[in-house]
Amino acid sequence: MPVVQLWLLALAHFGIDLLTHILPPVMPALVQELGLTVTMAASLSTAMSVSSGLLQPVFGSAIDRAPRAWLLPVAVLWCGAFVALLGMASEYWALVLAAVLAGLGAALFHPLATVSLRHIVGRYSAGAMSIFSVGGTAGMAAAPMAFAAVSFMGISGLRWLLLPAVVIAAVLLAGGLHRVSLSSTGRRAGAGGGSREGSGGRSETEAPAGPDAMRPLVILTVSKLVRTVGQVAMVNFLALFYVFQGYSENHARLMLTVYLVAGSLSAIATGYISDRIGRKPVVIISSVLATPAWLAFLFTTGPLQTGCLIAASVFLYATFSVMPIYAQELVPRRPGMGAGLMMGGVWALAALCLVPLGTLADAAGVRAAMVVAAWLPLVSAGMALPVPETRPRASRLTFSSRLL
Repeated sequence: MPVVQLWLLALAHFGIDLLTHILPPVMPALVQELGLTVTMAASLSTAMSVSSGLLQPVFGSAIDRAPRAWLLPVAVLWCGAFVALLGMASEYWALVLAAVLAGLGAALFHPLATVSLRHIVGRYSAGAMSIFSVGGTAGMAAAPMAFAAVSFMGISGLRWLLLPAVVIAAVLLAGGLHRVSLSSTGRRAGAGGGSREGSGGRSETEAPAGPDAMRPLVILTVSKLVRTVGQVAMVNFLALFYVFQGYSENHARLMLTVYLVAGSLSAIATGYISDRIGRKPVVIISSVLATPAWLAFLFTTGPLQTGCLIAASVFLYATFSVMPIYAQELVPRRPGMGAGLMMGGVWALAALCLVPLGTLADAAGVRAAMVVAAWLPLVSAGMALPVPETRPRASRLTFSSRLL
């Protein structure tokens, strides 16, 4: 049953991230069908990302105190309803409002689902988090194809995205995830002064909970923020980059899908790798390698360009499932808050940078904006160096090996 529930959480993550990443592939249609500028279209994605992300640490802190698993299907339905409204709005202010309200569903879902995962697995595991994360990255990858399926109706086709939200909420109810008791999750995580017993009876040392753990968490958060600005720019401008290079919208959506699929596979692999070699090496090495791969993509063509795009995706998404666990291990008594920062807070703040980057793209071209963003992962690597390692012992990896 725990394995089934974990995969159901991954399915719900698929739905939430499909809904909240639907705007990047829709951006060319917004520009052409509604006459929006690149900055205005990017601002819609920013509005959804900010409402989704900035409230995640707040909701996470509330969930640490009083988790309510029944809100999981509610969050999925809420998000689906307001994404559907994006397809019915004709005024720009209505589009912004619908985007903001859709983001609130994702803001509630992510920390609540992460705490639920911690309860199901019974420990911190980037391997288990990678299963959950692959649902999200698969949802991102499916977003371009989801819009392509309804794009013959134009932007109004977005209203049909309420249907998968209803189906996923029903599946969560059928799987009993709304009845999972989460009341003791936070206390178990912090019990014993930061030490827990492994499956083999040996203790596993965590980063200390309390005020002393907050400084490395802040450093990790700032480093993640810088890196995420680059990720947000890449996923939002990639389709436009191809369109402005003379490719069709279908080709642009296909390459965005390739990029997101490669990222999904990377998130799975690096989650398990970090359980074995540590969180910090994965964060540092992937950040260092992301910049040259991204720059190579921008200045090559043909198959080589596609190969560089895949490499950039692998390195950029390498920390997707690692960072939330890293943060939770740094503050094990406040897992919802830690996960909320990594899965939402930094993404919301990074999304704010889309507006100036969009302005730069309008003035100097999309490639120029992406060149600026490409250097950010390398900068973030140096910022993460002071953060301590929190790798769990190998004796705690038995559950993850049974999940696939």
